[in-house]
Amino acid sequence: MNELICESIGEAWISACEYIFDKGNAMKDEDKDIKELLHFILKIKSPSEKDEIILKYGNKGMIDWMHSNFFEQKNVPELKNGLSYGHRLFNYDGKNQVEWVIEKLKKKPEAKSVTIPMLMPNKDSGYIPCVSMLDFKIREGKLMIVAMCRSIDFGKKVYANMLELHRVQKMVADKVGVPTGELLMYVVSAHIYADEYKQMRGIIEDVRNS
Repeated sequence: MNELICESIGEAWISACEYIFDKGNAMKDEDKDIKELLHFILKIKSPSEKDEIILKYGNKGMIDWMHSNFFEQKNVPELKNGLSYGHRLFNYDGKNQVEWVIEKLKKKPEAKSVTIPMLMPNKDSGYIPCVSMLDFKIREGKLMIVAMCRSIDFGKKVYANMLELHRVQKMVADKVGVPTGELLMYVVSAHIYADEYKQMRGIIEDVRNS
């Protein structure tokens, strides 16, 4: 098992890409070359929406696109017209899953079963969501969020995913009345596409030399 523990979202992004470059295997995703690391655990101890590394090096267009994906209920053309995460979170066959999480944690803060699916088997034919399941737990007085992911693009998208996961985490924590704690990602296939290698290595070098 591969595991990294980092303080911030930005540090997690940079350190994870270094780790994938170092320990990942060269693979093919159809006609695209990738570096892939299997069974990756990434723990972020103090996630925040205001992250200096992300503000400097993150792509604003990607961040805005991912925010829309997480918080708007729609079909997403870039994802083979699949349903957005917002639809899955707030209207899962008519159920607001985030509201269900909030109410369950209010009633039983120590609950072990506050877990929601992101897969919709009856509707997911062309697109299977990368974030497959979310789990919420209050431990030591703080709300932890865990994302189980089938596959995540660490070069282009992961930082935007982490920002939005933290926003969901904070939304729930604020409604329940507790501070946010750790953000964890369990990723079966953590990968970087070859067309991102040069840019990511440049960002890594710039961050490490600053």
